[in-house]
Amino acid sequence: MNKSELIDAIAQEAGLTKADAAKALDAVTGAIVGAVANGDSVS
Repeated sequence: MNKSELIDAIAQEAGLTKADAAKALDAVTGAIVGAVANGDSVS
């Protein structure tokens, strides 16, 4: 599954537009990357 396919799946499951699903995915990945960069663990 690539990012575009994941965005499509999120949009369909959550009833969001693809643009909103992309923003949500970017926010989640940004939060994870930020936590790891600060030395936090992500589980």
